[in-house]
Amino acid sequence: MTILPVIIFILVFVPSIVLIVSMPYLTKETISFGVTVSAVQFLSEPLRQMRRSYARISAILHTILFIVGILCLIYSDEHSKQVSWIIIFYSLAMLVISLVINFRYHLKMKSVLSMLPSAPESSVIGMEPGLRKGNVGLPSHWFLIHAVIIVVSIVTVLRNYDLMPDQLPVHFNGSWTVDRYVDKSYSIVFIPTIMQVLGTLLFIYEYWRMRRGKQQVREDLTYRRAWSNFMITASFLFVILLSVVQLNMISLLNINFVIPVVLIITAFIILYACTLTYWAGQRESR
Repeated sequence: MTILPVIIFILVFVPSIVLIVSMPYLTKETISFGVTVSAVQFLSEPLRQMRRSYARISAILHTILFIVGILCLIYSDEHSKQVSWIIIFYSLAMLVISLVINFRYHLKMKSVLSMLPSAPESSVIGMEPGLRKGNVGLPSHWFLIHAVIIVVSIVTVLRNYDLMPDQLPVHFNGSWTVDRYVDKSYSIVFIPTIMQVLGTLLFIYEYWRMRRGKQQVREDLTYRRAWSNFMITASFLFVILLSVVQLNMISLLNINFVIPVVLIITAFIILYACTLTYWAGQRESR
């Protein structure tokens, strides 16, 4: 096993783990595990303990999973499809663990909310008139476009499956020349489809969380609108990217077209997120 996949694995997933573990400390003080609270409640001892507990459990579980992923990569056969499957299963396991932990703490947060200290009347943030029903970004039916693209990709693969070569390209070297092939199978050609579905569901979940909270101030509305639009736009580009990769796998697109598209879409999503982070900040604060 060469060291390059391990290095890439570390560079990609270590920052993700740090972000996941730190998430309760990065959100605004009016939101705790997806539940609207006052600043007094956010700083109360029960919620301090919940944040510490969340960070500790997340760090332990994701560290164990990360070590298992590294060991699997080290002892895998670089000339087989093992590396791809390891990364896919690791990503799915990471996603499931994060969602389960977040959902558990969301329910726990709702159960302890009534027992938290009340904020002084003067310190409670009033909701500006008309904000609750304000426009908070693109409507959710835009996600139907994602579903249409996924269905079209599935139909295209099924219609062209018998025409595909028996060996499918799955890896390229530094010169963008194919250096690894795998035997054609439905499990291989539909890997991008599985990732499209799971990724879209994650974006929908974050979109739903972004829209459902109470809107308290106009800056909060701006923040929610900006990030709601990002969820739809980024997920759309994510679906397009994987469709392009899938069409290349079944030899319907040339690699000289695929590479620029993949790089441009990836760079745009990252720059879009970084720009919003700087411009919108964390709700009504930086």
